[in-house]
Amino acid sequence: MTCEQREWSMAEQIKRALGWESRKLFYKLYIPAGTFLAVLLLIALLPEAACDFLRVHAYWAIAFVNMGLVVMLILGLIQPMVVLMTPYEDRLHPMERSGDLSESARLLARLLLGVSLLAAMILAGQLASTLMEKFATESMRWFYLNVTPDFWKVLIIGGLVQPLASLWIFLRRLGRHQEYQYVRSFFLGLFLSELIQAAAELQFLHFDPEKVPPVWILEGVWYLVMLGSAGLLFRLSLNFSRALFDEEA
Repeated sequence: MTCEQREWSMAEQIKRALGWESRKLFYKLYIPAGTFLAVLLLIALLPEAACDFLRVHAYWAIAFVNMGLVVMLILGLIQPMVVLMTPYEDRLHPMERSGDLSESARLLARLLLGVSLLAAMILAGQLASTLMEKFATESMRWFYLNVTPDFWKVLIIGGLVQPLASLWIFLRRLGRHQEYQYVRSFFLGLFLSELIQAAAELQFLHFDPEKVPPVWILEGVWYLVMLGSAGLLFRLSLNFSRALFDEEA
């Protein structure tokens, strides 16, 4: 740790790490993100007459656009996991670790960036759902994003708990097998996050119908368990990352 790093506050380190990670992500995603936004803009600008023409004479074109939106949304929704896991194989990773920013600041910056991306994709998906209504008929509905249970819970589940669970498993398997097992880690992390969510919803407990806790208690337990689990997984992942790559150094 350099003297310059010791003078920086954690907030300043996170700010610098967030700027660096944002620049890296921009160069990876600006083409697909720009394409996605361009398609939404084109749909928004289409006059009603053009939509009617496409419904009657170019059904295949609407289906193609619809499928493209679905694929792009799915890829966008898994970005929090991608943002957390892929930097460890990046050629810039050794340089980043030798820099002035702490590992905790860089990991927290990637986590914040992943949550922001997830929020942006949810909003973009809801916008796409509204725009695709222009091609709807009485018997056909196209792209539709239904956010359940609610926006903030989805951010906690998909932006914090699931990506951190996948990262923790990814780093464990990387240290044990010396392999970058992205797909397996993703699905195992998804399974673990589902177990955590079930515990947060008290699904392992059975209450008498007349003794069900008030909603505010159930909600409080949910947020406590989910955020507590996210904090624990963050700490475990951070410790694994430090142990794994400090040994290599």
